[in-house]
Amino acid sequence: MDTLIIVRHAKAESAHLHTNDFDRPLTWQGANDARDAARDILSRHPEVSRILASPARRTATTAEIIAQAYGWDPKRIIMDERIYEASLRTLTSIVAELGTVDGTVILVGHNPGVLELCYTLTGGRITSMSTSAVVEIPMQ
Repeated sequence: MDTLIIVRHAKAESAHLHTNDFDRPLTWQGANDARDAARDILSRHPEVSRILASPARRTATTAEIIAQAYGWDPKRIIMDERIYEASLRTLTSIVAELGTVDGTVILVGHNPGVLELCYTLTGGRITSMSTSAVVEIPMQ
């Protein structure tokens, strides 16, 4: 893989409004922010090889918005259950599995895991990630 793009899911509805964290949808603003992030990614990376995401509703929707920007059928997104509530160790393992993929890969996940992954892969340069944050990491 040439470049790993790590995206934190867009703003979701508050947890106190939902009994199940996994099913929290994006807010209206979150969907708009995800579209902005998708346009930004597309402008810098006109082609991607894979999009992986947690299957949690807010993360899957963020990934679907990104896939739509690329003209992809959402069924091409790899929904990986390991990404939901993933530890740094789990995310590092997933990234290692992607080592043989050519081109650019987008991984859409959750904090604190994606922040810890970005912090680790950038040697401590990334210390915070807001919702819809996009971090590009050269992997060569």
